[in-house]
Amino acid sequence: MIRRTLPLLVLLACKPSQPTQRPTSPTSPVYDIFVTENGFEPIRIEVPPDREVVLRFTRKVASTCADAVLVEGDPVKHMLPEDKPIEVRLTSPRSGQVRFACGMDMYRGALVVTGG
Repeated sequence: MIRRTLPLLVLLACKPSQPTQRPTSPTSPVYDIFVTENGFEPIRIEVPPDREVVLRFTRKVASTCADAVLVEGDPVKHMLPEDKPIEVRLTSPRSGQVRFACGMDMYRGALVVTGG
């Protein structure tokens, strides 16, 4: 029995390992958005369709109602500590826009899909 299983074990040991998967898309573009006394700056960000993007929010002022951001379609309320960048990853839609706003909806902005 050992004579039959030994060659099988050798063959299994020599089997090449599965190739590691590499990302199919290049690094996601990062868009910086600052919270200032005027709200979100910029308020409009143009992005290509169907692309993973990163929104990097940085709050630059201490006193503002925009101490958190809600991104349309994202169930998480992202807290924005002062001077600490917070990244939100999302995929842009095929068309239209994705809104983001402070918790009270006083300050707003949008990711707007252009091109295609």
